[in-house]
Amino acid sequence: MNRTLIEDTVADVLARSNSKIEVVLENLFPGKRLVGGKYCLDDNRITLYLGVLEEQCRLLFGSLDSFEEYVRVVLAHELGHANDPELEYLSERLVKIRGKLSRTRVSLRLEENAWRYADSLVRMENPAVFDTIMGKSLSSYYEVLPEYAELMATTA
Repeated sequence: MNRTLIEDTVADVLARSNSKIEVVLENLFPGKRLVGGKYCLDDNRITLYLGVLEEQCRLLFGSLDSFEEYVRVVLAHELGHANDPELEYLSERLVKIRGKLSRTRVSLRLEENAWRYADSLVRMENPAVFDTIMGKSLSSYYEVLPEYAELMATTA
């Protein structure tokens, strides 16, 4: 990974979005999940975990040939969270909701909101890569929700 190239990619996406949000580049997510990027509402900061993003890119595409684009898409998605007018409301709902299906529906709405923003920002550059990443990201929600059972059956 060329860190300068990644920093330039981050600067380009931030410039396109007219965002002044701080983006921190780290290697690994401090948990057991395979999280490549995270927006923190409390400090209005995005952290990209480059080691995890490399692993995700290899798993999804079989190589790092699309790594720069992968970073671009994940950053645009995290900017989508940062710019989501429903983020605070939906985050508060997540804290209060107990049922797995209800929590999954609210989480899916958060993710779809972020993906819509990312779509408007970077999808046109490489629709195939964008759609693959977005599809993989959303599939774990669709697999749980009964209203998406037919969709999942047709894509399996």
